[in-house]
Amino acid sequence: MTLGVRFDPVLSAASEGADWAWAELYRDIAPSLLSFLRSQGCLEPEDCLGETFVHLVRGLPNFSGGEAEFRAWAFTVARSRLVDAWRSAGRRPSVPMADPEDAYVPRHVADAADQGLLARSSVEEVLSTLTADQRMVLVLRVVQQFSVEETARIIGKSEGSVKLLQHRALASLRRTLASRAQPGPLEGVPG
Repeated sequence: MTLGVRFDPVLSAASEGADWAWAELYRDIAPSLLSFLRSQGCLEPEDCLGETFVHLVRGLPNFSGGEAEFRAWAFTVARSRLVDAWRSAGRRPSVPMADPEDAYVPRHVADAADQGLLARSSVEEVLSTLTADQRMVLVLRVVQQFSVEETARIIGKSEGSVKLLQHRALASLRRTLASRAQPGPLEGVPG
């Protein structure tokens, strides 16, 4: 979702303190930021999202650019709040946190809703095999569709590092998925 031609007037109104404009910016970008924070294992993603918007409000007078730059800046701030949260928690999680209800996988598959739950659990499980940096790069590049240059700015690494992290992450995912596709010694044997 993007504001498109409405972005400049909305941003201008937000910089003047208009609540409606901040509400519109929040509705536009908050779901993507929250998804990003959750995918990185943030223990309190809603709190981190709130802190992100506090910093956006405070920093808006120094911001210049269009909608793409604002979006990249918002993700940069969210990543900084995420790193602060990891530091205050005393550890850097290596596994994305999932809602316990989403992690439940029934023994039988009753309908299409169960299929979606199984797929989501499988994706989270596969992504948990990546390092935090690899997972962050994949989420920003593939899910959020940032360019290599934008991703590098967001995570504070060089473009070469982003490319390398993405390459290694994809190679790791290929290996993980290939190993899961091969049947074990007793799989496929009638019981």
